[in-house]
Amino acid sequence: LTRSILMLEHDDDDRYITQATFDENRYSVKLHFVENSNDLFAFLISCERNYIPLPALILLDHYAAPADAADILKQLKSNPKYAHIPVVVLSGSVNKDILARCYAMGASSVIKKPSSSKEINDKITTFVRYWFETVELL
Repeated sequence: LTRSILMLEHDDDDRYITQATFDENRYSVKLHFVENSNDLFAFLISCERNYIPLPALILLDHYAAPADAADILKQLKSNPKYAHIPVVVLSGSVNKDILARCYAMGASSVIKKPSSSKEINDKITTFVRYWFETVELL
């Protein structure tokens, strides 16, 4: 059973680096990318309509558009079809306001985006180990 992650990331470079890191490390997790909040919900609806398993986890860029991470979280967590999916928010900058708002809306965790290639690899490795080797997901 191959698990999947739905990642909302508007930046081409961030999507490329994430996919390359997953490929290099041969993680047995499929990445699906969307570029905005509308595409995220369209992807989830498409899964349901086509009897495709929902993603095991959603990675959400804090600065998503047209809705931001907190608004997307509110919509996801208020919908019984999606409320069970853990959502991890990624942000280039993290402050108490961002943390408070994301956690209040139901984020499972908030991760500051890494800045160096070593940090990218380390954070993704830790992320995959935690979410796909330690935690029990649906």
